[in-house]
Amino acid sequence: MNKLDETYRRLRWQIIITTFLTYTVMYISRKAYAAAAPLLMEDLGMTAVQFGTASSIYYILYGLSKFSSGLLADRINPRLFLVPVLFLIAVINVGIGMADSVNMLLGLYCLTAIAQGCGFPPIAKAISEWYSKSERGGWYSLWNTSHNVGGALAPLIASAVIATTHNWRYAFYVPAAITAIQALIAAVYMRGKPEKYGLPNVGEWKKDKQQLDINKRSASGLTLWQMFRSYILNNPIIWLAISGDLCIYIIRTVTNDWVSVYFFKELHWDLIQSNSLVAWFEAGGIIGGLTSGIISDKLFNADRWKTIFIYCFVLIAGMAGVAMTVHISYLLVALCFFIIGAGIYAPQMLFALGIIEASHADGAGAATGLKGGITYLGAALAGAPIALVQKAYSWSGVFTLLGSIAIILLLLTMLIIKVDSRKRKI
Repeated sequence: MNKLDETYRRLRWQIIITTFLTYTVMYISRKAYAAAAPLLMEDLGMTAVQFGTASSIYYILYGLSKFSSGLLADRINPRLFLVPVLFLIAVINVGIGMADSVNMLLGLYCLTAIAQGCGFPPIAKAISEWYSKSERGGWYSLWNTSHNVGGALAPLIASAVIATTHNWRYAFYVPAAITAIQALIAAVYMRGKPEKYGLPNVGEWKKDKQQLDINKRSASGLTLWQMFRSYILNNPIIWLAISGDLCIYIIRTVTNDWVSVYFFKELHWDLIQSNSLVAWFEAGGIIGGLTSGIISDKLFNADRWKTIFIYCFVLIAGMAGVAMTVHISYLLVALCFFIIGAGIYAPQMLFALGIIEASHADGAGAATGLKGGITYLGAALAGAPIALVQKAYSWSGVFTLLGSIAIILLLLTMLIIKVDSRKRKI
């Protein structure tokens, strides 16, 4: 192995591990709110509608932050972007733990939404620069498990801390400390694009024809607006993929934010058992994310859309399973949440990857920022609107709505495959 290959490989592992840990701890900080929600609501007197409204506002602000930070991510070194964001998240989490009123808590919760929204675009940018098209599915799927590791650890850490201290506030203090440590790690190990270190473009280094084709069709010397308008706003594939991802985010957000509330308050399960379903969901997401990236690379020649189509059926099967087993057995329900996790996180990962690859070679931040801005505005529908649907039509109305959204996802994926097939023939 020559020095160039050795340097490239070392820095690629450095990038993937640092970004993995960064997003994992961001999730641990972010999801402490949902995990501690039942006790937090009781202690501060927060109602279910206030909880739902807070979730909606959070996702609106998160989406707007993700969109604006996506535009900046294509122009700023990821290290200079991520390190201050991580420190800010840690400080805000300490503030949430110290909150003594609903209004104060909600204000800080909204502030953390803005900070959290700045996390993904620079990471997506770094991955698109260090890993080429034909291999990106596998690497991206490996990184994508950070969602699940963080999502699974969040309720477990929160539950363990609360059980030990008998105080929900420590469910925010502990993640704050973890996030501050990760900020220091990112400051040391995060890197910008390969060319800044005297390395060739990743497509050239890997001799990846698909990546070189993306580079070739990506015009140089464009302003941010010219690139955004030509390669993103006017791209039908991106808009269809965003619509499909919107469906995914609604189902995923309802699962993350309402599961413990439903099973704890409605079915009277204990808190640890209720929160454990989220861990099962995230564990399934790890399997779905890992397998989908490899399948799309190896079996479908990096075709993300056909792989998404397969996992749509996995999602629908898991949702149907919950409906049939919810009053029968905890283990069967947990297994169904595992299946739902696989059916959610595989398409979520592949939609993001497909959007990056359908865009300009230097437009990963902007493309994922637009996706995040819209999908998280949609995720806001999992807050107050879901609370209102539940109030008017009970939980059966919520479940019927989610099933309908899953069918829409399946139809949208079929349309993407058709449009992409036509585009390839041109």
